[in-house]
Amino acid sequence: MKKLIAILILAGITLVLTGCGSSSGATPVGAGQGNFSNGSLNGQYTYQIAGYDLSSGAAYREAGYFVANGSGTLTSGSDDFEEPSTGGVQTTATTGTYAIANDGTGTLALTLPTGTLNFSLTLVSSNEVLLNEADSGAIAAGHAALQTASALASVPSGTFAFRLHSCITCSGSDSAALVGGMTVASGVVSGQDDVLRSGIFDNNTGGALAITGTLNPPSNSGRGTGSITDATGTVNFIYYIVNANDLRFLVSDSGVIGLGRAQTQSGPFSNSSLNGNYAFGSRADDATDGLNAQDSAGMFTAGGNGTISAGSLDSVQDGSSVAQGVGLTGSYAATSNGRATVTITPTGLAAIQQVYWMVSPTSAYFLTNSSAKVEDGTAMQQQGSFSNGSLNAQYAFSMNGLEFTSSGTIALTRVGWIIWNGSGALTWNESTNNSQSGFSQPGELSGSYSVAGSGRVAATVNNLSINSNDMVIYLVSANSGYMLQNDAGVEIVGPMAVQ
Repeated sequence: MKKLIAILILAGITLVLTGCGSSSGATPVGAGQGNFSNGSLNGQYTYQIAGYDLSSGAAYREAGYFVANGSGTLTSGSDDFEEPSTGGVQTTATTGTYAIANDGTGTLALTLPTGTLNFSLTLVSSNEVLLNEADSGAIAAGHAALQTASALASVPSGTFAFRLHSCITCSGSDSAALVGGMTVASGVVSGQDDVLRSGIFDNNTGGALAITGTLNPPSNSGRGTGSITDATGTVNFIYYIVNANDLRFLVSDSGVIGLGRAQTQSGPFSNSSLNGNYAFGSRADDATDGLNAQDSAGMFTAGGNGTISAGSLDSVQDGSSVAQGVGLTGSYAATSNGRATVTITPTGLAAIQQVYWMVSPTSAYFLTNSSAKVEDGTAMQQQGSFSNGSLNAQYAFSMNGLEFTSSGTIALTRVGWIIWNGSGALTWNESTNNSQSGFSQPGELSGSYSVAGSGRVAATVNNLSINSNDMVIYLVSANSGYMLQNDAGVEIVGPMAVQ
C-alpha cells in the first residue's frame, strides 16, 4: 500500500505502491462553471505531494514531473518518492491518463511499474493544478505547475529566497524549518539562512547563519540535484525547475522527508519594503500531535517604518481554537538582503517572534522562533479593498489536515471549487478522502459568508462532513486567499484561487 501531503507535507517503494488504484472512486464533477477540457492540461508539469501511509502511519513526500498531451494521456514522466523507512529517494518512470470536465475538476491516473496512483483534481488554470489522492491506503494532497520548456536545461542563476520544511518522525522534536536567501552563480551557492531545528533557533547564535552549497546541472526534464550547508548541517535535495525564477525542492537525505520552494528575489530591501496590508498562512509540527499540529492564518498592516499597527489572527493548535479573529500589533526591522525580524503581539496572547525572508515587497517566506513547535509559512501583500462583492466567481481550493474524534485522529484532504455569489451566499463542491471513511464526492453544498474590510472572510458550509461554522479565509486579493477551518476538533488549511 502507498504510504503517505500536508502542506506542508509522508518497505520499499514496491511495497508502498502495490495495490494502489484498486479502490479509486474519483470522477470529474463537471457541475460548476468554466470552459476547461482535456486540452487545458497540456505540456510538462512538475508536482509536489505530501501525505500519510495508512498502513504504517508514516508520513512521506513525493515529487516529479509528467507530460500531458492535451488529449487525456500522460505520455511520460518521472516520480521521486521518499519515506523515512525507504532509505532514500526511489525514482521510477511514469505514464498515465487524465480527464478534465468543463468546471476544471477531473481525474489523473499516474501509472508506475508497481501500480497506479489515482487523483481527483481541480485546475486553477492551465498553469496550476490542485491534487487529492483518491486511493484507499493513502491520504495525500499536492499541486502541479506548468514548466517553461526553455528554462529546463539550464542551471538556475541569480539570488533566490527559499523555504524548506523537513522531518523524520515529524513529532516536532526532529522537524526543521529553513528560510533564507541564496545566490547561485555557475552552480555555486552562497548566502544566509535562519533555521529552527529540533527546537533550537539558528544554532543558538542569535542571528542568520552563513550557507554554502551547490546546484548541479539539471537534466533536459528540469530535474537536478543540490545541497545547502549551514552550521546546523547539510540538506541534500532534488530540485525541479518551473521557470528561471521558480524552483521546487524534494529533500533527498536518507531517512528524512521534506519539501520546499525558491523564488527569485527583487531587492535591495529596507523597512519601507514591508509596507501595506499582508495576509499570511503557516503550519507547525509539535510534540503533541506531530505533523501539521498547528495551523494559522491572518493579516497585518505594516507601516513601512518598522511598525505593525493592526491585524487579525486565526489559529488552531492540537484540535483547539487558539485565536478567532484576534487583533494584533507589532514591529519589525528589515535589512538590505531581505531578512526581517518580526514581532507580532496578538491581544491576550504571548508575543510571536518570527523571521521573514522577502521574495519581493509583495511576498515573503517566514519561520517562527519557538522551542515548542516548528512553524513556517508565507505572506503576501493584499491588493485592493474588500467586501462581500469581492468574492463573485468560481474558485478552486485545496485543504488538508487532521480531524480529532473520540475514535482517534483522522487525516483528510479536500479539493474542489467554491462559487461565491457576491452577496453572501456560496456553493461548495469537493472531492474528499479521509483515513476513516475513504474517498467521497458529497455533491453541491450551500453556505453563507461575510467579508470584513480586512479581507477576513467568515463562512459556513452546510452539511459538510466536518461541522464548519467557522471556515475562515484571509484574502490576498479578490483572486486568492489563505483558508483555515477554525472549528473545534480540526486542523485543516489550504489555498484558494479564482479559476
